[in-house]
Amino acid sequence: MGKEIVFDIETMRNASMLDRLPPIEVKAGNLKDPVKIAEKQDAAKNEQIEKMALSPLYGRICAWCAVDGEGTSFCECISADTNDEEIELIAKAFECLSVYDRIITYNGNSFDLPFLYRRAALLGFDPRCVGMPPLAEMTAKYRNEHHADLMQIWCGHGGYEKLDNIARALVNDSKIEINFREFPEMIETEAGRKKLLDYCLQDVKLTQTIWYRVSGILI
Repeated sequence: MGKEIVFDIETMRNASMLDRLPPIEVKAGNLKDPVKIAEKQDAAKNEQIEKMALSPLYGRICAWCAVDGEGTSFCECISADTNDEEIELIAKAFECLSVYDRIITYNGNSFDLPFLYRRAALLGFDPRCVGMPPLAEMTAKYRNEHHADLMQIWCGHGGYEKLDNIARALVNDSKIEINFREFPEMIETEAGRKKLLDYCLQDVKLTQTIWYRVSGILI
């Protein structure tokens, strides 16, 4: 196999989409008290806002990190919640990845790559301009020549396990604790951006260490 790189993204809510969220449908059930109904609606709305970061329609990529086989690391983070900053970050990600033959991720088939490609499509960046294969080819089931999803390799297709659990059991290391809700505030300061990138880079290093342990045994 040729050159490989381990890759991870971090996402946050896109503030410009707050007023474009779909209407909340809350079933009152047996509730009659208007106050309790309103509380239930508020709780549902807050949950919807928290989940914005998981959707390429309502979230955005705020950071990414990658480490190649020689130990060279690449990290980028936005400093403002804007499309211009994000599209520059996305372009740099694809330019970095395009140099390598295979990308290694953890849950990249279900999250990282679909989010990256769909945000690129929404913002008008075409990954083909830097020679990247289309998303369907990158996430094709049972194919690993361009992209290997370590979670699927470990768990099997359809399985799920937290990276932190595998890291603790297999390599005696763990993720950095962080509050995802604070990402929008963290990108605004140098200290916050460093904390965010340290978190992302640790995920990449854990993935790479586990990959070296299982490569040749599980794949």
